[in-house]
Amino acid sequence: MKTSNQKIKSYLVIVNSPKGSIENDNEEFISLTLSAGTVISGITYVNIKKFNRNTLIGKGKLQSIKEDLEAVDIDLIIFNKDLIASQERNLEKILKYPVIDRSRLILDIFARRAQTNSGKLQVELAQLKHLSTRLIRGWTHLERQKGGIGLRGPGEKQLETDRRLLQERIRSIELKLKKLHTQRKTNRKSRNKVMKNVALVGYTNAGKSTLFNSLSNSKTFVADKMFTTLDPIFRPISISKNRRVVISDTVGFIRELPSELIEAFLSTLEEISDADLLIHVLDSSDRFMHQNKQSVESILKQIGADQIPTIYAYNKIDLVKKGLDLLNTYQHIEVSAKEDIGTETLIESIALMINPQPIKTILRINVNESKIRAQIYSIANVIQECLINENTLELTVEIDERNLLRLKKNKKIKAIESKLSTSSKRI
Repeated sequence: MKTSNQKIKSYLVIVNSPKGSIENDNEEFISLTLSAGTVISGITYVNIKKFNRNTLIGKGKLQSIKEDLEAVDIDLIIFNKDLIASQERNLEKILKYPVIDRSRLILDIFARRAQTNSGKLQVELAQLKHLSTRLIRGWTHLERQKGGIGLRGPGEKQLETDRRLLQERIRSIELKLKKLHTQRKTNRKSRNKVMKNVALVGYTNAGKSTLFNSLSNSKTFVADKMFTTLDPIFRPISISKNRRVVISDTVGFIRELPSELIEAFLSTLEEISDADLLIHVLDSSDRFMHQNKQSVESILKQIGADQIPTIYAYNKIDLVKKGLDLLNTYQHIEVSAKEDIGTETLIESIALMINPQPIKTILRINVNESKIRAQIYSIANVIQECLINENTLELTVEIDERNLLRLKKNKKIKAIESKLSTSSKRI
């Protein structure tokens, strides 16, 4: 049994499918394994033309792996492909080591990253649903090596239950999450009444959290690891003199995110689908940037967020020697969150996207109307203020159409002139 500070030693089996291997998939799988805190003791690559129904890979390759395992010290075998319960069971019987697949590995990483009660419940639900399909094999090996990679079970109590009690636990968690979802929905409505919501989305490790810190002057934990942000984080930021929005940092996406996680984290992902604007953060230094972009857009479509207005922030531009040759517009911006390049331009873009172009107008009020003056300052960008006579105060402001109509209903406010503002910089 491993102690808490001993790292699990893993042996990776990377299966290149009949359709061919994607280099990024293999690199990503290795990164996932390292993010889980394991030591890689060995890797084998398997090229196959057809998947074996019982063991995924053929007998000859299995025998070769058995021989490899005799020469290395390992605790666990991890496959880069998803395994059905019978395949997992058969592989363990043949190879004599615990076997997990890519989905189980991601579930373990999420279990390690979850900090809030909601996040922990969502991870546990995903784990239980995944493990419930494997109950037939028994969970004794999980209990013996509890705490290891892929073996981070949801708790001693669940490991001793039968299928009926497991389903009861799943229902109990779903009920708790439903209550948390209702509470979160209420909070979101209250928040959105005051300020618009801008959500950062992107492939895992694209630099979302660093950009979040740069925009909001925060100190959210940042690490060069996958899924460092699991629970959404919110901060208000100023996008102009009198306008603020709430910006949120959310979980990073990945290709073929396990269905259990998408289902379990649907309430968290609703923070994205309910946003007024998305900032899709892309790692411009990653040669697989376009494939990662497509993967994120695929998940956004799954959760109904593909129609939300989006700004594409090409991060880590300081690492790109020749630049991206982008046609820079207010929707496509080169930035470096780490070096604070392009963040001011990004904020200007948010201001343009989150609200329509402001209207420039001149308002006149009685000099004694201090409450009305305060109201104007709270909802408009006051450019100039002056006394035109001893009784009348004139304010030149930039304001959106909805709030201007609201002010015009007040008989104590006189609107002299209105036109689309040209002072807002187009990018």
